[in-house]
Amino acid sequence: MKDLELTTEEAVNYLKEHVKIHDRIEISYNRIFAEGEVLNMDFSKYFDKPGFKMLVLLDESDLGATVEIDVYEVQEDIIEFIHYPKNGEEVVVSVL
Repeated sequence: MKDLELTTEEAVNYLKEHVKIHDRIEISYNRIFAEGEVLNMDFSKYFDKPGFKMLVLLDESDLGATVEIDVYEVQEDIIEFIHYPKNGEEVVVSVL
């Protein structure tokens, strides 16, 4: 397991570059905790601005609920996340 302490910008870049579809993630931002499998990563432009959204299938949900996280929208509120790559070592990221 790797432990990283990153700035907000570095943490967002880590999410963009290292998290892939079907990886698992636990992410804490603001007062939200989401844990589950990454179903999609969307980098489309929205209103002529770059976008970054992750669709996560939540664990422990009887309804199979998903949540879409607009990473750029909540980037200042990200506290930490744990990335469980499908093939690789677990990474714990604390945001400074």
